[in-house]
Amino acid sequence: MSDSVISYQSGPFATVSMGLPGDHEGKTATRVFFVRGADKIALIDSGLYAGLPALEQAFDELGIARGDLDLLLLTHEHMDHVGNNGWLKAETGCQILGHPGRADRVADNMLNARAIVHAFPEGEEFDLNTEYLDWMGPTEGPIESFIRDGDLIDLGGGVVLETVEVLGHSMAEVGFFEQSTRTLIIADPLLPPFNPVLYLYEDPNVMRATFDKIERFLVERDVKAVLFAHDDVKTAAETQELVDDCRRRVDKVEASMVAHMKAHPGITFAELRDKCCDDQNMVREWRALVSIDASLKDFAAKGLARQDGKGWHYVG
Repeated sequence: MSDSVISYQSGPFATVSMGLPGDHEGKTATRVFFVRGADKIALIDSGLYAGLPALEQAFDELGIARGDLDLLLLTHEHMDHVGNNGWLKAETGCQILGHPGRADRVADNMLNARAIVHAFPEGEEFDLNTEYLDWMGPTEGPIESFIRDGDLIDLGGGVVLETVEVLGHSMAEVGFFEQSTRTLIIADPLLPPFNPVLYLYEDPNVMRATFDKIERFLVERDVKAVLFAHDDVKTAAETQELVDDCRRRVDKVEASMVAHMKAHPGITFAELRDKCCDDQNMVREWRALVSIDASLKDFAAKGLARQDGKGWHYVG
């Protein structure tokens, strides 16, 4: 057998790692998580389509027959988390659960891609296939049952997953807290510092509120381990350090925006994206447009910035 695809295994958990291509190659991976209870087996996220061989191998390594997978639990709608939904549904018959907020995108790959990659005219230069549609399989796996903050998923034998909303990176993102082991599983609300793209958030206020929520959760629930989609397992203390770093990176995006609006009155949306990416040595791509747009809208709502034609001015 080839090298193991299981990067972490403890108690009811087994983590499957899938390398990411393109700008992320050699820097980050995405991870999906098997959770085994006495009565049911769940998989958290399905990963990206190029990782399907690793997922198939994981079933064999873990001794899980495909028909024994009961649930596919989705953290959010992004391409590297739902890429094998259709294959899993066809092969295992599992029930797919996720947040209702982006169910339409999970059910339609093209809508999913267009809604984020081509959300703005400035992003239409980006190919929908590259690092989006080609990260998802040819068939979708729509959400069949909705889960929300506080919902419990009982897998039997004392293994219970509590749904935890962690909005901001996606406005329909959830994580899961396994109560018996005090393990928190989250995908993308806390992105690692080696991520090669600008911090992706849809609303800076919601993103910061989620940082605060995670910080409180670590203490109030006495979290022992945190599993991430794009980072290694961490202790609560290590996760707190990551929360602090994530706050700084979001702050840095907005500080960079303010500096460039002051230095270049009338700067365009695309120019602002490019300068902010350059400031953090990040790739100039479509994800950054989402974050810059979110903060521009927040600045405008607070009377700190205004748009004049195609250009932006800081007025705070």
